[in-house]
Amino acid sequence: MTDVDDRRDGTDRARDYRALVDYGLAAGIGLGHSLGLRLESLGAGRSVWSLTPSARAADARYTLAGGVLAALMEVAMSSAVQAGLPPRTTQTTSQLSTSFVGSVRVDDPQVCCEARVLHLGGRTATAEARVLASDGTLVAHGSATCLLFAIPSGAAPE
Repeated sequence: MTDVDDRRDGTDRARDYRALVDYGLAAGIGLGHSLGLRLESLGAGRSVWSLTPSARAADARYTLAGGVLAALMEVAMSSAVQAGLPPRTTQTTSQLSTSFVGSVRVDDPQVCCEARVLHLGGRTATAEARVLASDGTLVAHGSATCLLFAIPSGAAPE
């Protein structure tokens, strides 16, 4: 199996993607802003995101809603894939699988999600993610399959 970092140097791609994420957060655009997600680290094939739980993301048991954790994992996995793609290539998540093995109280200081690419092919990529509570306890894990496609010539650059 080819390691993502061996296929290409993703430094520029990761830097450009991070700038796009930072712009969206600062401008109040997107899911990251709505949920309070923070991009901690991004490189070709790996990303780390964090979230401070709050009452706005709680379920009836005053724990972080599973959909919020699933969104955190999807954002982390898709950004890890995106940062490792060649120029003028993009992706979309086609399948998401999540397993919840614990809960996060809304007063927990932070949750952290680390994602890494397992496979980066010509048409698909797969990634996995783990969500940890502030005490290091695993609360969720999952995987995603992403479809890869070229950005057509003449289309706006990524």
